[in-house]
Order: sequence, then C-alpha cells, then structure tokens
Amino acid sequence: MLTSEFTTLLNQHPTKALLFEYRPGTYIRTDYHITEIKNVTYDTVDCGGLQNKWEETHVQLWENEVPEPDHQVDTTKALKIFQVVDRVRPTFQDTEIKFEYGNSSFPTAILPVTEMVINSSSIIVRLTSDETTCKAKDRATTPEEAAAACCAPPQKQKQPLQMLGAVSNECTPGGGCC
Repeated sequence: MLTSEFTTLLNQHPTKALLFEYRPGTYIRTDYHITEIKNVTYDTVDCGGLQNKWEETHVQLWENEVPEPDHQVDTTKALKIFQVVDRVRPTFQDTEIKFEYGNSSFPTAILPVTEMVINSSSIIVRLTSDETTCKAKDRATTPEEAAAACCAPPQKQKQPLQMLGAVSNECTPGGGCC
C-alpha cells in the first residue's frame, strides 16, 4: 500500500478507530502512539553485485509501559500527525508504507500492510511479517540461473575416510580407546 493511499483512506473515514493487527488475531493496544514517520531511502548492493535503490515510508507505533485508557488514535488524529510531519518536511507519498512495531513479546519489526478492513466504527490495518530473500536468485529467469546464483544450495562433497592409526585389540589406560 502506498503512503498516499493510506492517508486518503484515513481522510475518507474521519474519526474511526484506527486499529493494527500485527499477528493474526493479535492487536496493538488501542492506546498506542504514532511516535515517528520516517522517509527511508535504501541504497544496497546485493550478493550478485548489483546496486538496488528504493524508498519507503515507515510509521513507528509505540505502546507506553503504563496503559493509557484515555488515549486513543483515530483516523483524524493520525492524519493530524502526518500533517505535523509534513510541515517540517514532506512525507514520501508514492512509496510503500510500512509500520514499525515491537513489544516485550514481539521483536521490533518493519511490517507491511496486507489488508485494510473498514467497518462502521473502525479501520483495521492488517500487518504481516516480511521475509528476507536473495535478489540475485530472485532475478533468475531459469532454474539453471537460480542454481548458479550465489545463494544456491551448496553441493555436498564426500570426504574420504582416513585411518587415524593402527587398530589394537587392547585397551590400556591413557590409550584413547575408551
């Protein structure tokens, strides 16, 4: 989901509760805070030696250690936070939006949006975990290219057996037989 699509959706549904599901059936507490909106630029070189560049928007979500029953972020409040950030510097609009979250039972992760569920009182943002990948292998167009990529499974080589010494039928203290 692009940042612009996310904020447009929030704008179309003012004052609805904004909820985040970070695992199936597991939600960020409703008293979370939006603590940062980050423009993130990646400039990488993959294991195949190719440079990759892209941008994303990351929104950091945080739960206070002490629950705050009177604190709620709805769609209108979230939009106001985006506006505050945009007054300081423009937020990337045509980039994928991801959410950064972690708590004591879930390690901090950058989570993409898999689905937005809109009902009469809320918007549920369903997040999912990303998996790492090998870009060199992903670029392959044939099974042979994929096998030749630097991250292909290693070929097992048989090691010859070696005799470590003469075999004796006797076992003596300090002889190493037991």
